[in-house]
Amino acid sequence: MLRAVRDAVGHPAPAPVRLAKVVDVIAKVLRADVCSLYLRQRDGAMALAATHGLRAEAVFSTRLAPGEGLVGLAAAATGPIAIQDVQNHPSFAYRPETGEDAYSTFLGAPLLRSGIVGGVLVIQHVADRSYDDDDIEALAIVASLMAEVAADPDFLAFVANDENAPTARIAGIRISPGLSIGVAAMRDPPLPIQRMVAEDIPFEIKRLESAVERMLGELDNLLSTPDLQTSGEHRDVLEAFRLAASDDAWIRRIRKGVEQGMTAEVAARRVQTEARVRLRRAPSAYLRERLADLDDLAGRLVRGLALEAGEPDFAELPKQSILFAHAMGPAELLELDRSRIVGLVLEEGSLSSHVAVVARALSIPAIAGVPGALSIVQPGDQIILDADHAQALLRPAAQVLSTFKASAAARSARKASYANTGHGPAHTRDGHRISIMANAGLLLDVETAINEDAEGIGLFRTELSFLGRSGLPTLDEQIALYSEVRRISGGRPIAFRTFDHGGDKTPAALINHREANPALGWRAIRIALDLPDSLREQLYALAVAAANDDLNVMFPMVAEVDEIRQARAILGVALNQAASDGKAPRRVNVGVAIETPSLVWQGERALRRMDFATVGTNDLLQFTFAADRDGVRMNDRYDSLSPPALSMLRHIVRAARRAGTPLSVCGEMASDPLGAIALAGLGIKNLSVSPSSVSLIKEIVRNLDTTTVKKLIDELIDSEEHSVRSQIHEFAVSHGLPLEE
Repeated sequence: MLRAVRDAVGHPAPAPVRLAKVVDVIAKVLRADVCSLYLRQRDGAMALAATHGLRAEAVFSTRLAPGEGLVGLAAAATGPIAIQDVQNHPSFAYRPETGEDAYSTFLGAPLLRSGIVGGVLVIQHVADRSYDDDDIEALAIVASLMAEVAADPDFLAFVANDENAPTARIAGIRISPGLSIGVAAMRDPPLPIQRMVAEDIPFEIKRLESAVERMLGELDNLLSTPDLQTSGEHRDVLEAFRLAASDDAWIRRIRKGVEQGMTAEVAARRVQTEARVRLRRAPSAYLRERLADLDDLAGRLVRGLALEAGEPDFAELPKQSILFAHAMGPAELLELDRSRIVGLVLEEGSLSSHVAVVARALSIPAIAGVPGALSIVQPGDQIILDADHAQALLRPAAQVLSTFKASAAARSARKASYANTGHGPAHTRDGHRISIMANAGLLLDVETAINEDAEGIGLFRTELSFLGRSGLPTLDEQIALYSEVRRISGGRPIAFRTFDHGGDKTPAALINHREANPALGWRAIRIALDLPDSLREQLYALAVAAANDDLNVMFPMVAEVDEIRQARAILGVALNQAASDGKAPRRVNVGVAIETPSLVWQGERALRRMDFATVGTNDLLQFTFAADRDGVRMNDRYDSLSPPALSMLRHIVRAARRAGTPLSVCGEMASDPLGAIALAGLGIKNLSVSPSSVSLIKEIVRNLDTTTVKKLIDELIDSEEHSVRSQIHEFAVSHGLPLEE
């Protein structure tokens, strides 16, 4: 059956003729009265694209809305569904033009490819019958093949009617800022039709074994490259990939597909889809994050097999590619030809995912959390990616495209201008000094920050070295990482935040301890105090890396003064050990991240115990407003420029001033031009921003009069409006302040 389907699809004839041959073949082999192929349209509807048994005039005149009818039911399933007594089923949708009145049974399988439904394959019978396991498995296998066929450009053009393709807007979550214009490229290109069916099963199994061995060797070679010799997030993640790649379980499932008649490529793609469906339904956020890692491995294997089969251009990206993918692992992004990538759109992912960290480090504009993006975009579509506003415009009108091109050119010119004038400290027009530092979590972040002339690293997220690995980093690995960060920084101050684990950043070693609501559970300083040996080891590593130099260490997610006392006691033990080993820092400054409302109300008392403090607005505001900052439905529920947020920040500023403790802000609010203006008006003298925002925020500071903006914030802070963002925007425009690069 698979060979017959392959031959029908590969026949040199127009797409409608080939699809008609396919359904004829399937109906004959499965002895079905009806075989129908429904293909998904850009708007999500299912159109009857070919049929054996139903009326010919129904082809492409019969359309079912998303979720409509038994076809909609099958499209929503993760595998074939069998139904008897079709006419009386509550989901049955009667279409008189099809002539399906006579058929009493229905067996439908979704065309699932990389987790996306491209259509539904259906067989029906006149006689009332029940479908057995062989029927169901046979339809599932051929549906896997047809999922690849449906993704082929020849069939996409036939189905999608590209000349009438509408302009569309998709929105998600910004994971890396920026604006870019390019063409859509797919990370999972369709497999060549001639490489879908195994002609020689033992030979295909040997190909699979060789490809797995080659993939493992590639990962080993990647780990041995000079820029991955030092410890850090890149190496940790790739080591985890290496362990996952050598797991026999998923390879055995691919081998089973080969034994059923698929080529190794199709079998690997099918296993990838099955795993993606299972993980998408998993309750654990950690397991869902691992989806990107599995995609990376399966995609790597498929591309390796295709290259080995003599298709050298299989994985090549067009120039100015805006890459669309369901999910992606950081290793894959690091290995791609980055000179061809100008943007990234992911159906799944979060601000703290591995690929988001790498995208920001590489300055690739990216958005994630865009469900259904792959179903409405085609390779080669013109795309405007406005990651700053977490949106992408698909197939924009000429006038819109022209406007965005002008905006992008102006943005580049402004960025170049800021770079030319941005070196050195930033002073406001009325002479106030505001220090602009950078947040970092990767060595690449640190390098970018220094190149942008950040005055230091106001927040180094040490927990990133935990993510993506099976165990916790060793003492030597930590010392090597912290030493390298200090070397790259060239003597600039660095605030090392101790591990902020938990929530969506739970390392594999602690995954069994996750709770139903991990963001409010066992995380950050709470884990550290419950595992004092781990905290002591990290503090010792930080001390050794700073031997004979200054060390700035900061504790995250502190809820009360007593936690500061406990953390300081553990720090004292670590420093004594470092001193006895002759590796003590010259001076140690201890800070706290203000991220919980409870600490705000112990403000002055807590701050008097600290050498410095940083406000983490991301967590602090989501806890203050009881609204998940990564929740799609919560995006507009609160604003950092709302009166309650500004009032709380003013309270913190005043408490720090009374305590005589230096205060900075390191959350995303500081990287937002309007947020930076408001923070300056509140009296904040230190901002820690994303590396790519350093030049812009410096330019804003240099054009700002703090007396004027303070007056504005004092007037707005008592407002009863949801947000005062529009008023601050109006102020910025009227005073000629730059608002974007």
